Amino acid sequence: GGDVSLVRSMLTRAVARVTPRGPARVGLRRGARPAGPTPPGTPRASVLDVDTSDKADAVELVFRGRPTTAIVGSKLRTALLRAGETPHNGNARVINCRGLGTCGTCAVEILGPEDAVSPNEWTPIESARLNFPPHAPPGNRALRLACQVRVRRACEVRKYDRFWGQGNAVATEAAEEVAPLGALEFLLDAEEK
Repeated sequence: GGDVSLVRSMLTRAVARVTPRGPARVGLRRGARPAGPTPPGTPRASVLDVDTSDKADAVELVFRGRPTTAIVGSKLRTALLRAGETPHNGNARVINCRGLGTCGTCAVEILGPEDAVSPNEWTPIESARLNFPPHAPPGNRALRLACQVRVRRACEVRKYDRFWGQGNAVATEAAEEVAPLGALEFLLDAEEK
């Protein structure tokens, strides 16, 4: 509500001051959908979609029980947002590091081939963040930061409950607004420039 509007307004004004093109468009919402939760297995449309229908380098991801398509080599966080999904739970959609790897709110588990994402092992950023509370051994070893890995092969991506995804229950509820800051969600993402 009000807090999100205030943050949007502040960021839009800040970007307008430093961007010659004028203010950024913020608050992108997914296309219209029926009221209530999306049933598992139902693909979700997004105004942030990248057309992957004719791309040979696209793979299928299953996230929160729903299939989606991602371009090989894209950051997992970006691929999920573009598909109308979010690796963040609840208010973490707004309060996150936008892909720097410092907050840990995009922590997910990758199920599938060992080389489903690249790199195969934790990056130094993941090692630092996933060994810092609330993430802790031994469960943290199964997690990856969606903002630090790139999609390579088809897989299932599992998000756990609680703010940082540090819970024990698999999160299945979809967010209505996946990119509350619109294009600003990708400001720090080099592949989106």
